[in-house]
Amino acid sequence: MENSVEQTHNNVSGDLVGRDKYVIQTVMTSKARSAIRLEEDFFINSDDDNSTLLRKLKDGKTNGMTRTRAITSKLSAMKIIFQLNKSEEGKRILADIYENLLTCVSRVTMPMEDGELLKHKSDDIFSHFPALVSRYEDIIEIDEAFLEGLLYIATSNCAIRWKVE
Repeated sequence: MENSVEQTHNNVSGDLVGRDKYVIQTVMTSKARSAIRLEEDFFINSDDDNSTLLRKLKDGKTNGMTRTRAITSKLSAMKIIFQLNKSEEGKRILADIYENLLTCVSRVTMPMEDGELLKHKSDDIFSHFPALVSRYEDIIEIDEAFLEGLLYIATSNCAIRWKVE
């Protein structure tokens, strides 16, 4: 008697039958109770015409629709940033969020090789956004769209490159 198993559209022979495995990973982050940055060390470099942003996105071989969305996203985030910058506590919270966003991007880019494009890892970056939103939900109302805009502001600030070098 032969050891075989018939599956839909498959005939598997042998002693072992493999199955798809689903791994669900829960990421736990600590909640922020207040800003831990003592100074307001978040600055936006002047990139009025978005030339730095567009150049870095083009270097990363992003398409035109992504580049247009980046500009819109950046401008939307700027409106929120101007509101946050009205208070010292808001400035410190913004610096915290910015630093934590850069840390998330760093986790994604660290194992990448020179020449790799960040656009291929954008889902990995965006997957960190819900945890960041949740982390700050008790002290400030932000959403994933704000974090996307902040990501493009960081690109304009030369803190993020879309082609690893």
